[in-house]
Amino acid sequence: MESGETPNPSPSGKRGLPEIHSSLRATATAAAGGTLVIWWPAFTFGAYDAIFFDNVMALWAVATAVLLAGLALHRQVSVPWGSWAALLLPSLWIVLGMTAPISKGFHYLHYFEVAVTILSAPYLTWLLSKILLSDYDELPTAQRFGAVGITLLIGILAFLLGKFNYLFLTCADFDVSGNNTPPGCAKGPPYRLR
Repeated sequence: MESGETPNPSPSGKRGLPEIHSSLRATATAAAGGTLVIWWPAFTFGAYDAIFFDNVMALWAVATAVLLAGLALHRQVSVPWGSWAALLLPSLWIVLGMTAPISKGFHYLHYFEVAVTILSAPYLTWLLSKILLSDYDELPTAQRFGAVGITLLIGILAFLLGKFNYLFLTCADFDVSGNNTPPGCAKGPPYRLR
């Protein structure tokens, strides 16, 4: 730097802190958001062969918040009917759960719950990314759908980690975390004590 020049205050001007490209930032943010939605339901589905109600309720809360925001702004913005339908799926699951007799053992609700959770997470990733990230529409199509693909991949990996939890977790790990022990978990002390 020559005398009289002011130092560059941007992150790219600092040693060791390169500028993060906006497409990486948008794709990574979208993928991370989707991952937060899908990993735990997929893991519990693998470990317990069930998706816990709190996972479905969290998905319902996010979908309903986006739905209500769209309804509040329906005069200013146009939302495609497919988006409305997808955002209503978690509410449909709740209505079906309320109307189906619990004592009759309607097992189809479990499969609908799994489908709603697993299929809605990537769609919500796409929809929320489109709404919340200003750079998202500027990304090439491959990168936009790449974030959804990453969400699906994390869901599949989380399911497999849940299915094969006995390879790296013990029953005590589930106990310590306040969860029930899944069938087939490994005996032994919690992972942190090994």
